[in-house]
Amino acid sequence: MAAARRFAPLILLLVVLAVLTVRAAEPLDNQDTYFHLRFGHELLGAWSLRDPGSVSSFATAEWVPTQWLPQVAMATVEDRWGLPGVAWLSGLAFVALALTLYAVARRWVEPLLAAPLTALALIASSSGLSARPQVLSYLLVAVTAAAWLSAARSGRTPWWLIAVTWLWACCHGMWPIGLAIGGVAVVAAVLAPERSWPRIARAAAVVALSAAATLVTPVGPKLLGAVLAVDERREFFAEWGRPDPTDPRLLALLALAVVAVGALARRGRDGTRHLREARTLTSLGLLVLAVGAAAASGRTAPVAAALLVPVAATALELRLGDRPAWTRPERVVVLGGAALALAVLAAVVPHTADEPPARPAWADPALDALPDGTPVLNDWDLGGWLMWRHPQLDPVMHGYGDTFTIEELRRNTDILAVRRGWRTLVRETGVSYALVLPSSPLGRALLHEDWRVVHRSPDLALLAPPPGWM
Repeated sequence: MAAARRFAPLILLLVVLAVLTVRAAEPLDNQDTYFHLRFGHELLGAWSLRDPGSVSSFATAEWVPTQWLPQVAMATVEDRWGLPGVAWLSGLAFVALALTLYAVARRWVEPLLAAPLTALALIASSSGLSARPQVLSYLLVAVTAAAWLSAARSGRTPWWLIAVTWLWACCHGMWPIGLAIGGVAVVAAVLAPERSWPRIARAAAVVALSAAATLVTPVGPKLLGAVLAVDERREFFAEWGRPDPTDPRLLALLALAVVAVGALARRGRDGTRHLREARTLTSLGLLVLAVGAAAASGRTAPVAAALLVPVAATALELRLGDRPAWTRPERVVVLGGAALALAVLAAVVPHTADEPPARPAWADPALDALPDGTPVLNDWDLGGWLMWRHPQLDPVMHGYGDTFTIEELRRNTDILAVRRGWRTLVRETGVSYALVLPSSPLGRALLHEDWRVVHRSPDLALLAPPPGWM
């Protein structure tokens, strides 16, 4: 029984690492990966962080990069090792997230609990696990929440979070969540009966200085406006919509929440004093924040999972007592398993992730033959690949919404949905060709309008307008 208790969670963690390795070894099929690569190459070239350009004449918003550091890293890796290198880098982020979640949980509970918490969080986060910078935000959410929960217990001020927030602001636009976590911790400290005003002042200073640090990244103060502008664009992106209640991954998120709530409730049977302690109040505040993230959108569901791991672990520690210390075999298995996963990934990705999503044989030669600057009306989901593989073309739309004005995003969605006035909108673009899915509403509408078929396959068509149509 003791051996099973010792080895079963480590076997589960190794299984988790194996699953992440298999996922990272798959072809890079997330279209957003490709516009991140294109932006990274532009930033390595002539673009300025404070005044970048645009890869499309149809995207004219004033914007600044909010994910520039991982984009530059991705482009640098692609220059040296191609798409297999990008896939390995993505796998590194997956493994780092898994190790971070496990280490955060182990801060308070034994491996028998830490491993299932990690597995549940990764299942709940699986919709967001792709070769995109957002994975770094999930990792930093867990780190920041754990830091404030530890501070609530020890009384030490986590000054180092100021540097973490600065780095986070260079990597991804979710950094305000870190400030929200700190704000929860400060409010909890104020409400706790054993409050210490000097400690509260220091904690508030960490939050304030972290916020100030985001204004002095290489992007400058414009970064704040770029993050605030995301909310007004959310209606145009499905991942920012409400989560699908039938999504089975929400069961893993629910399980994490039930563990946290259950552990706090069981502890409460011994009295209510513990509910007023700063660390318990912080846990309760972060639990509320996690529920809000889970309900807000599909994109923030992984944020909720990253928050719930330290919250559930601290709640279980309150119930079960201090966790056992790390053992040497545990360290060897955890770190060795991670190293093995990355080594296997390095050997496999040159054979499994060396090409972008499959396209018809005619696609690349036909598009390469188009003159530089040719305006192309494209399906939204083709934009990332198109701007990466054929940078000489001028696509009407792609998935990086920050570069478009609200009117331009509305134009794009109206064209794709073939809403009233879509013909006028297409004519106003002045495009020479359309690259569309034949089965999409736009593809069917253009074919109905007698657009000439230049090339066509079941899943892709290159069309040209008939004489006089434009």
